[in-house]
Parts: sequence; C-alpha cells; structure tokens
Amino acid sequence: MPATLALLLTVGASAFGVGHAGTPRSTGARGGQGAAMAAALGEGVLSGLSEEETQLAHWLNSEEAGQSHLLANWEGAALEDKRRLLMQVREMDERYPSDAQGRRGLAAYVAHARELLADSAADKNPFEGYNCEVPEGERMDIGSAAFREDERRGMGVIQDTVFVLVAGGLGERLGYGGIKVELPAETTTGASFLQTYATSLLAMQEFGDGGRPVQLVIMTSEDTHDKTVVLLKAGGNFGLQEEQIHLIRQSNVPALQDNDGHFVAAKDDAFSLQTKPHGHGDVHTLLHMSGLLPKFAAEGRKYLAFFQDTNVLAFKALPAALGVSERLGFVMNSLTVPRSPGEAAGAICKLMPHGSEQRPLVINVEYNQLDALLKTTGEGKGDAADASGFSPFPGNVNTLVVQLAPYATALAATGGTMPEFVNPKYANAERTVFKKPTRLECMMQDFPKLLAPEARVGFTDFARWFSFSPVKNSIADAVKLHANGVFPASPGAGEAAVYNANAQLLKIAGAAVEEAEPLTFLDLPLALRPALALSPRFALTVDDVVRRVPGGGAVSISGRSTLVLDGAVTLHSLRLDGALVVRAAPGVRVAVRDCAVTNAGWEWAALPKDAQAEEAISIRGYVVAKREAVEHDIVEPGEYEISGAGELKKLKDEL
Repeated sequence: MPATLALLLTVGASAFGVGHAGTPRSTGARGGQGAAMAAALGEGVLSGLSEEETQLAHWLNSEEAGQSHLLANWEGAALEDKRRLLMQVREMDERYPSDAQGRRGLAAYVAHARELLADSAADKNPFEGYNCEVPEGERMDIGSAAFREDERRGMGVIQDTVFVLVAGGLGERLGYGGIKVELPAETTTGASFLQTYATSLLAMQEFGDGGRPVQLVIMTSEDTHDKTVVLLKAGGNFGLQEEQIHLIRQSNVPALQDNDGHFVAAKDDAFSLQTKPHGHGDVHTLLHMSGLLPKFAAEGRKYLAFFQDTNVLAFKALPAALGVSERLGFVMNSLTVPRSPGEAAGAICKLMPHGSEQRPLVINVEYNQLDALLKTTGEGKGDAADASGFSPFPGNVNTLVVQLAPYATALAATGGTMPEFVNPKYANAERTVFKKPTRLECMMQDFPKLLAPEARVGFTDFARWFSFSPVKNSIADAVKLHANGVFPASPGAGEAAVYNANAQLLKIAGAAVEEAEPLTFLDLPLALRPALALSPRFALTVDDVVRRVPGGGAVSISGRSTLVLDGAVTLHSLRLDGALVVRAAPGVRVAVRDCAVTNAGWEWAALPKDAQAEEAISIRGYVVAKREAVEHDIVEPGEYEISGAGELKKLKDEL
C-alpha cells in the first residue's frame, strides 16, 4: 500500500475510534451504565473478560442497547467467541459518529433506529406538509455557444476541484465477483473504469497547470477496500502520484430484526453479527472525519465533485456543471437527465412547506414517493409529462458538485452525521414483522438537509447520451429492461453508450460518422459500431473536440470502423474504413492529414458458449477480434504527421 494511503487510513481510524486522551469510546460511553447493570449478568457470562469488555457486555444487556438476546447462550461459552462478538461491536461503535443530541456510537444508532422504525411502522409520510415545485436549474443544449462558455468557465476551476469516487460496491449484480471499478469501461483499449477516471485527472493537468495535481478521493467499503488497493498498486496508480490519491473506508452497521432495533446474529455463528452497508451518504461523514477537508481548503480547492463508480460519461458533463455552479453560485449542484413520468429514478424537487416551522428544501425525491407527493400539489396530476414529453422534475443521476467551504461548515455543525432513513419490508399488515433484516441507511444526495436555508441549491440537466451511462445490471435483467424500452445498463450497453457519445461529439465538430446496425450478444442488441474510443487526453470538453477536429466535414468514418485516439492528435482530413489507433505521449503532437485508411479492421464476435474467458469478458458475451489496423504508439517528443494510407512521418523534434 502506498505510504500516503496507509497514513490516511490510520488517521481516519483514529478519528472514529478514540475518544479524549486515547480512551476507547465504548469504555467512556458505557462505564457508568455498565456498573449499574453489573448484577444483571452472572460470573459465567463475564468470566475472563477485561474491564472494558465487561462494560461493553453490560451495555449490550442494558435497556438503552436492548441487545440482551445476544448474550443468551454465554454461560459456558468459549472466551474467544465472546471476545469475537465484543470486538465486532466495539469496532462498529467506534466508527458510528456522534449525533446532534450528543448520543455516541451504537447508542446513537439504536436510538435512531427506534425513532425511524416507529415512524415507518406508523406509515408516516416524510413529505407531509410540503408542496412540490420545479427547482432552479439549467437545462443544457450540448454544443451551443452558451454550453461551451459554461465549459470554459468550469475548466477554469477544474484543478481546484477534488473528485470523489464512490466505489463501495462489488460487481455481484452484474454477475462479476470482483470490484466494479476494475471492469473494462470499453473493450477497444481494455482500460478499466478506474484507469479511465485517472486518465481524466491527468488530462486536466495536461490541458491546464501540470504543477497542480488534481486530487482524487475514493470511498471504499469492507468488501472493496483491499481489492482497490491491489488494483491501484498493479496499475502504478494509473499515472497518478501517491499524494493525489486518498482512500476513505466505509464500515457496515448492524442489521436490525424488528421495530425495537434488535441486532441479528449471523445464521451460522451466534458470536457474530449480521451487518449491512450504511449507504453512500457515508462519504460525507468519512470526508469530515478524515481531516481531508481542511487540507483541501488550505490548498485553495474550491469544489468537490462526487461521481459513481461506473458512469464514464459523468466526466463529459462535469466541466459544464462546474461552470454553472460558478455562474449561478450554487452551493450544491445535482447533475440530472430528462426523466420520463413513472421512471424508476429519483427527481430533483423544491419542497415548499405549508407552515413557517419548516424551510424550503431542494432535494432528491425517490420515484416511489414522487407521484403521491405531486398528487397533493398544484393541479394534482401526479407524475405527469409537460409539453416537452418529459417530467418537469429532472432525473437525479447522483453526480454532485458542491462548494467546499459551506460543505465543510455544514458537516462540522453535525459532527459529520448524515440524515438517515429505514426501509423495512414488512411480512404482516400491522407492520411489526420484517420479511428479512433491515438497517439504517443514508444517501449522499440528502446533503441539502444539512445546508443553511440561504444556501443556493439547484440542478444542471444534460442529455442522457452525453452524461449518463451506468453499468449495474446482469444480462438477464438488461434484456428485460431493453424489451421495456429502458436503458439496459449492462457492461455492453455502457460501452455502446460511450461510443455513441463520442460519435455525437465528432458530429458536432462537423465530421461525418456513419451509423451501423446493432450487434446482438446474449439476446441484447448493442450499437457497438463504429467503435470510437476518444481518451480524455484527446478531448475533455466539446471545445477540445472541435479544436481536435478542425477538418470538420473532411473527416469521415464508416459504420464498421474503429478509431482509438489518445493525446494531442488533430484530425484535418481522414477517410476511415477499418481500424486506426493513434496514441501520442505527452510532448507529442500528431496531425492526421490527407489520410485514407482502409483495412479489415476489428470485429465484435460472440463468445463461444464453451469458451474459458475471463469473467469480465464473459458477462458481456463478446470479444474484439483485432484483425487488421494501422497503429501508431508515439512516445518520442516532437511533431508528426500521418498521411496517405496511414504512414507516419516526423516533422519536427522536441516541441
């Protein structure tokens, strides 16, 4: 593990796990109550335990905790088993933050659980007393003069932005056993999601101030942390310096089995608790606790940009979103896409209270709550379309831009605690029995609840093709979604979305890009041709694309072609019918001029059913057969030209 990463993890653990003067929080928080409850537990239960372990056992047995059922079989149990459970409880206690009422650790978690579960059992409406309005925001016209001006404004602060990757998930839902960020974002280059994001940060430095490293924070989980460290080490941090990368690790919370907040023992181990993730809202708590926020402020950083683990297209939209935040003074800016009525996606809404005891709030409302809320608002039409054919309430994609200073202030006021919710699935009409254990959760998009009333919160809405290509579904689920006219969100669909976005951008620059019939793999049609892999080092913005393609209509790409461009490559005139790959290292400039490339190219072929392919490939159902291509990988600094049938010529030595 890089030294800087190890240091940060140590600091983070200390901030969560130790009270004043190094006293473990469980001891300090439980001592008095533990002594009061000592008579309730017999010597057979407590025998061999240390003073601190004894206090924690007494707390579990107390009314405050309500977890005495966990100690039911402790008479005569092995000491090491008791200590395993107590250690797990202590670790979760240390990592759960204090709340505004001064409750600490798992005492706070249990108290929150009982309050929220009581509201849930009573079927309390969290939006009672509110009307819903369309919030302030910008709906972007991709490639327009106003859009490009916002991009330029955003690029002016992009190196003052800290990028926060929320990467706590495994790929199980995709049918993949590893972490999602190690999957290929596309198969022409094989670059993983994490490598693609790192390349974007390097491109920001290459286009801007090379002496000002862009910072990357990665939130991992108990499931993904070690694998993420291994991936970074194996890839040499993908070109980033160690001091640019900061890992913050999320911890699980106890599962809850009923409305009283009882913890759940593991099915096959009475001395281990079932745990579940606490939700991606933990990223805010962890950033507060890590000590990174004052460090970033001291470096002159102005914004944080939060993005999800498998949405490559977010980086096409973030420059313009930053520009909108600069122009309008948004403290928090949610990136959104046009949303169809009834679509299973949350919407950004402005909640207006009926009375003065509550305040207006611009926030995400989940789709299963939106229709009922809108039926009590205005004309009472519910979740309906406006004249555009879409809902007037834009769809949330969980990509956020926030101003650092008010963000840090808001978190300091709550001790890093985020608003929580609970969503149990009930097995009876009385809402007293759960179908399966639940847990408290928090969502990163609920952060506006912590902001001051005067904080300006809004949205920036982008076309889906430009900004949103999530990869989260198995092939079986993807096929069903496609049949219903919904984006499949499979690995292949995400790859096709990247190629399509690049095709649309080349068209904005004036190039002629031919469309091709979709290819079908594992019963899912995918528009994988032409395959256009444009690295962030080739272009970060629409302005960059237009500048890199000055030839406009003199550039034409057939529907069966593959084009891979990385670095300072300029297309003046190109006719491509096949495969062309040009990689220009830093310090290299390449002009493609008077060039016509025709070859057998690359083909996408179905993976044979009996093929022994890597899991990352088998979940796609296809492979790339690289039959023939013109490839130039240029590392020696200087100016070059590619012309004729793809011949490379050096024009000038170092720039």
